[in-house]
Amino acid sequence: MIKILEAPLENNLHALSVYWWQKSFAHKIAEEAGVQVVWSNSQQHAEQMREDYQAFCDGRLQLTLEKVPQTTSLTAFLKPLIHVVAASPVTLLLVVLSVIGFLLVEFNVNSVVEFLKIQSVDNSRLPGALNMSRRISPEEFLAHGQYWRLVTPIFLHFGWVHITFNMLWLWELGRRIETQCGKIHFISVVFFIAVASNLYQAASTPYAYFGGMSGVIYGLLGYCAIFNLIAPHKIFELPRAIYIVMLLSLAVGWLGVFDFLANMANTAHLSGLIWGCFIALPSALLTRFFQRSESR
Repeated sequence: MIKILEAPLENNLHALSVYWWQKSFAHKIAEEAGVQVVWSNSQQHAEQMREDYQAFCDGRLQLTLEKVPQTTSLTAFLKPLIHVVAASPVTLLLVVLSVIGFLLVEFNVNSVVEFLKIQSVDNSRLPGALNMSRRISPEEFLAHGQYWRLVTPIFLHFGWVHITFNMLWLWELGRRIETQCGKIHFISVVFFIAVASNLYQAASTPYAYFGGMSGVIYGLLGYCAIFNLIAPHKIFELPRAIYIVMLLSLAVGWLGVFDFLANMANTAHLSGLIWGCFIALPSALLTRFFQRSESR
């Protein structure tokens, strides 16, 4: 470094140093032999820095430091939240609805939960007396115009581990697709995977009460994998370990290793994954086509 100048210790160079940094004059001030020594790594700034120092000492260069008060306004506090809502409103809405569904189940608000199931079981004596099935199938609900049941089971969650695991993955994967493909496209993807995975699960376990976002999450995972395979995009990049862990979890679920802890909606997981991959194909192929067209 180059020695620019020496100044007495009583001279406060703080304001001048800030002024130099604002002008991108890289420098260092150190005490040596009872004086302040200014060093710089640029010879071209040396003369200007000497002139600034002389003008500062003569009073021709007036410099004052103002302390900017740290804002604690409500707007500053809410700014990060507003940014998140603006960037991923659909993903956030799905998280909120899932939390509400979890609370309904957790606090046994059965009168509402019954309206969210895709299938139900009549435990009264009437089905036996009339020699009828106790199962109230999705077809019966749809025949009465209750089409929301095709989707609403994805918002029902059973236990803190279930809701926490699913919401972390939903937030991670959902934001990627919503940011890149848009809100309408993302809503369509979630809706299609939800309907498909719920129907397949209902068909495979006709008397089971099931719910959760897991089928959709596996679908979003498959969507990201296929999209990034066909039309690589940084926003869809996920570590290979994530795919390995999720596929192992899927395999473990089918093997029934953890059935003693909880029954898993394995059909919803697998069907969601397959349909997520399928849905990604047209989007990825179109994106790849337009990328090639732009590069020509």
